[in-house]
Amino acid sequence: MNPRFIVASLLVAAVTVAPAQTNIKIATGSGLLVTPGVRGPLFDITKYGALPGGSALQNQAGINAAIDAAAKAGGGTVVIPEGTFKTYSIRLQSNVGLHLANKNSVLQAAVAGTGEHQDGGFYDAPEENPYVGLQDHAHSHWKNSLIYGIGVRNVMISGPGLIDGSSKDATGTTVNVLTRDDPREPALRNMAGVPGSANKAIALKNSSNIVFRDFRLKNGGHFAILGTAVNRWTIDGIIVDTNRDAIDIDTCQNVTARHSVFNSLTDDALVMKGSFGAGRYLMSRNILFEDDTVSGYDAGSVLDGVYSTQKRIAVDRDGPTGRVKFGTEGTNGLDTVTIRRILFDRSRGFALESVDGAELQNILFTDVRMKHISSSPIFIDLADRGRAPVTGISAKDDVAPANNVRLNDPGWVLPNTAAYGKYPPMRYVPAYDKTAPVPIGGATHPFTIVNPAAPARLNPHSIQPDDPRFANAVGVPFAKVRHIEIRNVVVEDADPRYPILLSGLVDHPVEDVSISNLSVTYRGGLTMQDAVDQRQINDTYTYTQYQAASATQSIPWLVNTFFAKNEALLPRIDWDPAANAGEGAWKNDSYNVPEMPREYPEPSILGILPAYGIYARHVTGLKLSGVQLRFAVREERPAVVLDDVAASRLTGLTAQTATGVPAIVEVINTRKREPDQEFIKDTPYKTTSVTGVTISPQLKVERVTVDQPSPGTPPDSLYSYPTAPSAQHPYRYAIADDAYPRPLTVYRPSFDTILHRSVAAGDSLTFPVNATTLVPGAKLIYSATGLPAGATFDPATRIFTWKPTARQRGSHAVTFTVNDGVLPESTVVTLTVLAAK
Repeated sequence: MNPRFIVASLLVAAVTVAPAQTNIKIATGSGLLVTPGVRGPLFDITKYGALPGGSALQNQAGINAAIDAAAKAGGGTVVIPEGTFKTYSIRLQSNVGLHLANKNSVLQAAVAGTGEHQDGGFYDAPEENPYVGLQDHAHSHWKNSLIYGIGVRNVMISGPGLIDGSSKDATGTTVNVLTRDDPREPALRNMAGVPGSANKAIALKNSSNIVFRDFRLKNGGHFAILGTAVNRWTIDGIIVDTNRDAIDIDTCQNVTARHSVFNSLTDDALVMKGSFGAGRYLMSRNILFEDDTVSGYDAGSVLDGVYSTQKRIAVDRDGPTGRVKFGTEGTNGLDTVTIRRILFDRSRGFALESVDGAELQNILFTDVRMKHISSSPIFIDLADRGRAPVTGISAKDDVAPANNVRLNDPGWVLPNTAAYGKYPPMRYVPAYDKTAPVPIGGATHPFTIVNPAAPARLNPHSIQPDDPRFANAVGVPFAKVRHIEIRNVVVEDADPRYPILLSGLVDHPVEDVSISNLSVTYRGGLTMQDAVDQRQINDTYTYTQYQAASATQSIPWLVNTFFAKNEALLPRIDWDPAANAGEGAWKNDSYNVPEMPREYPEPSILGILPAYGIYARHVTGLKLSGVQLRFAVREERPAVVLDDVAASRLTGLTAQTATGVPAIVEVINTRKREPDQEFIKDTPYKTTSVTGVTISPQLKVERVTVDQPSPGTPPDSLYSYPTAPSAQHPYRYAIADDAYPRPLTVYRPSFDTILHRSVAAGDSLTFPVNATTLVPGAKLIYSATGLPAGATFDPATRIFTWKPTARQRGSHAVTFTVNDGVLPESTVVTLTVLAAK
């Protein structure tokens, strides 16, 4: 493994380790402490007709014939020798391993189809699954994969070879063969798909005693590895460098992932989920991650040791993903998870999301280092999307039945027959009509919010068809998130837009979160006006990702409209009826943050928040000890905002603040409603506040009151003033979007890839050093330190030159720095001097 990613011994030294005192149950994982070796007898695939460079259909037949032979012999290991073997679906069987014999042993995904530039065949068809529609389609099927096993046991896939879901065209450009998208959803639940492409490299379902060790996996499709309902699974020493999710551990139990690298710029890296794909409620339990690295470099560049950073954001327009996460699929729960000695590098932070009724508890996150974090360092979210099965009123097998117990998301409704089981509604939520446009002067991105005249739709097929609160039947109660301990964490270079975010719901708080010995440094540089405006400012960026074709991205400087939608895009303003000589006017209110309980959970869902360090809302039992919050560039926002927080202790908190800015703001809100009922007219309001919270006396605390409803709430008999701009009550930004200065701390200058270099003594070494800024006209000043004797670097031409002597044999580290006047950015290049030729 590349030394860059050896973290087991280095990471603990990077943090001040506190004593291991916890009430959280520690996960033991798979229980397999030593991974086994290859088990004989051996079955060489070339003995069964597979050939390096042979046809994909021939190789597929040979590999599967070798697996059949091993299974009939009572077990053994199928060996992929040196060479590249292009193939379609490989079907695992119990007691049979798959071994990539050396680093030049390659299983390569074949191109589906029989036309020109295709390999003459197809992958196995997505199988019938009566519960499609209850999860993303990729979670509903396993057979449409390069390698899959269903109901298998005692299987090991081992290395050190490569499983490659991509190829290169004549120009050397990477072409992803395994698709990053889902196949088309079938129209009926009792339909299977048709043979075609594959969207997973490895997929397992209802399997046990599985070992993955030592292999490498590149560009694995939607999920490089998907395991659903797998029991006793050990992942040890693998490298996954891919274009979407690296590994999904879905409703699995007794799992260990250790000493491994998971790189995924455009999706999550090490993921736990709780989908209904296996067709039953099954909690993920006893999962251990230790001594791993997760990251978000350009796909393929980690395996090649390049670590390219040309692509700035993921497909969802937030920064590089590559994180450890639970969710979003969360119909089932998560219990007893230990995550320790993990390095997050150029990725989003740790995310725990329960939005589909699941219970998350007994989570320990400890001894972790994060650097170059592109989202909230810690994101704990309890919301209410409510994706779970509910029995409808129709017996038809339609995947998305009309005229049923849900107006929204009808794919979650199951036929009313015994074959599907019974899932009675446990509660109901409205179906809002969010089609009302919002005019804002000086803005270039219009959006819509709930229709104030008729905010909610009626469902004639509901048990109460005349009540808008009963438009959607939900098959699960509200989620629960509790018993979480986070300790010994260092976070460096965090995105200034996203604080640590702990978010529950009114009357359904996140419970019992302990954070100790945590140090976070944000880049800073934002203002309270940013938290008011919710600016949607985008620039086009052209780039060439590692070994890929040139492409463009729309870069959001502040609010990302991919996740923040509807009322979250409104400026945080309230109507002051006494202003403007009694005619009324808008006033700023950055603390009136919308709830957004049913949108896809990401830290950027709420836009720019009024805290730079920690934003905690609807939380009880929060404990902070040894927590340090700081910024690199002056921040005008307070460090911490508490909104509806109870029974908590913030006695171990130190927070950097600008002069005159409070460290902590406590919010009283007099206009809150129950979850999902925010926009039902004349629903009674309630007051939420901060109660029973102990705060260190040296911290400056300010209390504010929000007296207005959530932005975009339709006026009614209980509150008659406007809550959103309109033609009758216009709003204009003081500075138009086109003239608004870009916050330079959001996207920093990035060095073009500079490879580590080797040169023979007596030879000359010359190379350029360049960095890219996303701000037109920004001036970059270059410098270098650690230059070896005789080496020069010209800041004007950005050229490094050196002619080393024989006495300089060995390694030399040179640090190149670029400064845009805001913050310096550096990269270290290793130069190795070899013996003279």
